[in-house]
Amino acid sequence: MFKKGFNTYKFRNLTINIFTHDVVFIYIGKKGTYIRNIYKKDIVRYTRLAAMSLVVIIISSLIFTVIPSSEASADILAAGYENSTERAENEADENIRVYSTNDINNILEDEKLKNDLLLSAKTDYTVPVNNIPLQIRTHKVKENESLASIAKRYGVSIDTICGSNNLKSYDYVIPNITLRIPNKDGILYNMKEGNNIVNLSNKYKIPVEKILAANNFRNADFIPAGELVFIPDAKPQNIFDGFLWPVSGRRITCGFGWRKNPFNNEYMEFHKGLDIAARYESVRATKYGMVSYAGWMGGYGNVVIIAHPGGWKSLYGHLSRIMVKPGQYVKQGQQVARSGNTGRSTGPHLHFELIKQGGHTNPRKYLKR
Repeated sequence: MFKKGFNTYKFRNLTINIFTHDVVFIYIGKKGTYIRNIYKKDIVRYTRLAAMSLVVIIISSLIFTVIPSSEASADILAAGYENSTERAENEADENIRVYSTNDINNILEDEKLKNDLLLSAKTDYTVPVNNIPLQIRTHKVKENESLASIAKRYGVSIDTICGSNNLKSYDYVIPNITLRIPNKDGILYNMKEGNNIVNLSNKYKIPVEKILAANNFRNADFIPAGELVFIPDAKPQNIFDGFLWPVSGRRITCGFGWRKNPFNNEYMEFHKGLDIAARYESVRATKYGMVSYAGWMGGYGNVVIIAHPGGWKSLYGHLSRIMVKPGQYVKQGQQVARSGNTGRSTGPHLHFELIKQGGHTNPRKYLKR
């Protein structure tokens, strides 16, 4: 029935014949004989599936054995909570019993000591401040000395020097004036009538407690007028680093740039400044600086030229009166002359020029609006 080369095995009614490439199952029963071929590669696949199934069954049995059900876990947690609550209640009862056996007088003394400390100034909130005692030094400004060099010398910021001396600029200070300089950053302020610490706190955004601590003040409501107050870490608020209009009016009768000659209208010329309407009124320095020229200048009449920091110069022409001298230092806004109609002019006005690094520029770009 089978060819040579077969390996035949029998188990009761089951006969297994293993060929070179496949296996044949032959089952002989009451209802007949059944034959089925199975390839060897199929046997390997079935074997792997059986092994994997066995592993899954083993792991599942271990999980269900070790980890209890959710209901069991809840019961365990509840039991633990009840035990911990019971222990806490027992401990509380023991504490109550301990305190109840203490001397009542000792408890009252402890409470009094605590209350005394809470109401004492020793436990009040204090704002941390610089522990260095406040000292105010004076410095006389020398020729060609800058605010930056002075600030570096005394170890404070330029803001501190400007704010403590009501200076209007960061880059220039008039020689020979005396500055007051605190030994830490902040502003020195002379208290004015009707002002108080709360107003200063709101203005400079510095806490009231910090100002009081820096000055050893007890009462924020009453600081006498004229009292020198140090406001720590405050910065000046009145610094302006631009150019002011030289007269009160701002009506320009002739702008910067090309125009027809106003006397004959025959040829074009470049107007190097602004003509501002002004009838014999005060002319002020557009910025702090040193007067470099004051006198007659041909068609421009009486002229004042002021040299400013940063390579700037300003010129004021057709003046009726000059009120400064060459070499004199002037503040921003200080009166230097009166406008007029001198020189080659068609009527009273102020001729105003701004020169930057030797070149003329349109003053309208730099004047404070």
